[in-house]
Amino acid sequence: MNTIIDRILKIIELKKISKNKFYIETGLSNGFLDKVKDIGASKIEQILNTYSDINPNWLVTGEGAMFTNQNKEIEKSDVTDNITEEVRLFDTNQNAEIFTNTHGNKFYIYPDQTIRIEVLKIPFPAYASYIESCFDEIKLKEDFSTISFKVDHIGRGYYLGFESIGDSMWNKGGYDTPSGADILGREVGRHLWKDGFHKTTYGFIIITKTGIFHKDIADLTDDGMIVLTSRNPEFKPFLYPIEDVKQIFHVIKRSY
Repeated sequence: MNTIIDRILKIIELKKISKNKFYIETGLSNGFLDKVKDIGASKIEQILNTYSDINPNWLVTGEGAMFTNQNKEIEKSDVTDNITEEVRLFDTNQNAEIFTNTHGNKFYIYPDQTIRIEVLKIPFPAYASYIESCFDEIKLKEDFSTISFKVDHIGRGYYLGFESIGDSMWNKGGYDTPSGADILGREVGRHLWKDGFHKTTYGFIIITKTGIFHKDIADLTDDGMIVLTSRNPEFKPFLYPIEDVKQIFHVIKRSY
């Protein structure tokens, strides 16, 4: 395996997936492997983010073990059962293949290659119930319904759905969000908060001790306050202590 393309093809072979499934899982464009002789850093990152069991050094240089924390006997075996990132099933009722990631989010892949994610739906007024049971998976499933969104690829993160209330993020713009909209959010790891928050297309969901906000995060001050802003000019910016924030989700889709 002299090239990185050869090593990627080896991954596909050992994981017993098709090229098309590889493109879906990684988010790379169809036919990518047949069009290039080399691959850039951003594409390598997409692959490693999707297949966390792959040794980065092996993928880039061909040196070392193919899999992290695995010996050569495992490399030579059928590795499908060793994939920790997702569980694969087939739902005959929906005629779809199901991928469940490590956070329990289900992705349904249909014969036409449409992908939908199924998530719990948390209405803003139900924040107290959510906070009370946010680390109890069974209780969450008992208390909240699910909602699905069409997505472009299978994601590794933790996703939740929300039902927006209020017009603070609605200013009649193409990326604004009206009251009653359904929102899909991906959790931003707490370890990333210290780096600040970039401008996003649809804003953030901020789950706090006192409620759930859908806002843009304009800044993180030196004294530990986040500056929350709205897209509706009738709503003024305000400060909120980050120590009272439970979770932050980057809004990646919304529908209305």
